[in-house]
Amino acid sequence: MINGKKVIAMIPARIGSKRVIKKNLRLIDGKPLISYIIDTLKKTNIFDEIYLNADDEIFGNIAKDNGIKFYHRDQQFSTDSSTNDDFALDFMQNIQADILIQILPTSPLITKTEIEQFTNYMLENRLETLISVEHKQIASLYNNKPLNFSKFKQNPPSQEMVPIKAYATVLMAWEYNSFKRNMKKYACAYHGGDSKTEYFQLQGLSTIDIDNEEDFLLVEAIINAKVQQSKQEIKYYER
Repeated sequence: MINGKKVIAMIPARIGSKRVIKKNLRLIDGKPLISYIIDTLKKTNIFDEIYLNADDEIFGNIAKDNGIKFYHRDQQFSTDSSTNDDFALDFMQNIQADILIQILPTSPLITKTEIEQFTNYMLENRLETLISVEHKQIASLYNNKPLNFSKFKQNPPSQEMVPIKAYATVLMAWEYNSFKRNMKKYACAYHGGDSKTEYFQLQGLSTIDIDNEEDFLLVEAIINAKVQQSKQEIKYYER
């Protein structure tokens, strides 16, 4: 426990996936995708318990093999129409804790340090909701309308533009009581509702989320490159 709070890490997964078939079980360098996030979480020293929350017993075997806990999610929370609100509330109603840190297995390149920094930020600032985001410091539109620029002014250097915060999704954190209160009041809690909510910036490889086959091939190439890479001297072209 940290400051009297029981903190749980929860990895949500399901057997079904339409865009990339069984992506959580697909092997990269000889081990399933989901094992990468498990390995990273096991290196942390901040969680009271680590759970794999999934709808098929094959994930129970993976959890057992990796020495973490398994929560067998009911099929009603694993359909295409099921929401994150639905299965997170179900988990909270059955597994006692104070803070839930959700980590997606489809972002396997996130680091131990980032997970620890995110969790500590949640606890140190006594937040009720913390959402990981990626800063997009480039001209952006919503419904074809400018968000951070004017069509009638010169475009400033990108480093001077107000960044747009896009959800990174890999890391989400909720305080149990606040989440349940928002679910009861609004029938949703994922975005924080009326809780004390802040946003935590992630950068680089940790923001890659596997949604389609191209994403999977990109992540696979990066992981394989990391496995095979040797330290090389940085060189530049010279005349």
